[in-house]
Amino acid sequence: PRSTLSSSSAASDVYKRQVYTHFFYIPIILAAYWYRKRGVFYVVCLSAFYLAAVFLLLQPDLSETVASVTRAAVFIGISIFIAYLSLIIQRENAEIQRSETKFRAIWEHVEAGIVLVDRKNHRIVDANPMALRLTGYSREEMIGHLCHTFICPAEEGKCPIDDLGQSVEHAERDLLNREGEKIPILKTVTPMTINGDEYLVENFVSISAVKDAENALIAYIREAALRIKNPIELVKQNIADIQNQVSEGETGNVHIIMELAVQEKHIEEILATIRDLNVAVSEKRKEIPDAMREFLEQ
Repeated sequence: PRSTLSSSSAASDVYKRQVYTHFFYIPIILAAYWYRKRGVFYVVCLSAFYLAAVFLLLQPDLSETVASVTRAAVFIGISIFIAYLSLIIQRENAEIQRSETKFRAIWEHVEAGIVLVDRKNHRIVDANPMALRLTGYSREEMIGHLCHTFICPAEEGKCPIDDLGQSVEHAERDLLNREGEKIPILKTVTPMTINGDEYLVENFVSISAVKDAENALIAYIREAALRIKNPIELVKQNIADIQNQVSEGETGNVHIIMELAVQEKHIEEILATIRDLNVAVSEKRKEIPDAMREFLEQ
């Protein structure tokens, strides 16, 4: 009976020691995950303390000694593995953070408006600062609203991409701003899938300055053409009259000379207009559009 009691007591002690050591895994895993190398050092110290306590207090036999040493080695192995996983996760998170930082810098500083639209309901998900500046809206005012209301003059149900099947790539379109004004833009719309959700990425740049230059160029060309066209037509008509008079013998040489002198005067006026235009181009006057100046200087 005594031997049976002693054996039962020894088994109970072994069981208790095994149960107690199971609680070691919690600080081991946390230390290795949070502190990595320092966590592994902490586990090595903990394992050494555990072995010292077993040898000094319990005086184990050979099988107990092997089990305790194995248990301590498992502690250290687990800590190294957890620390390695933590280091990998840290590097991946750092890479994700760098990518997000680069993306955010591009998103906020690119000189083009970018709007992300949910393709299911055509509601605005996000807009970059340039899009906000061009439209005059705040981010809070745009998020969650229909793109037809804020940035697209198309009626609801007539989306050029989803409803009409059109391709919008470097196409000239109009952008609605806060005041309801139409701003000419060069626009590209690209479908994109993120985590299984479909979006439309609309990016656009204002071409108001280009349109203003085109309008100014057209107006200046029209004015310059009128200043030259009318005198030329008058000279042409007068020369035709002189030719008729000469062929019919209705006028003398003196009259013809006088008529030609008048036409010479008209031609000088035309040349003066052309010279004024050349001077305006050379002096880079503001009323001469850059496109017109470059054309005339060739």
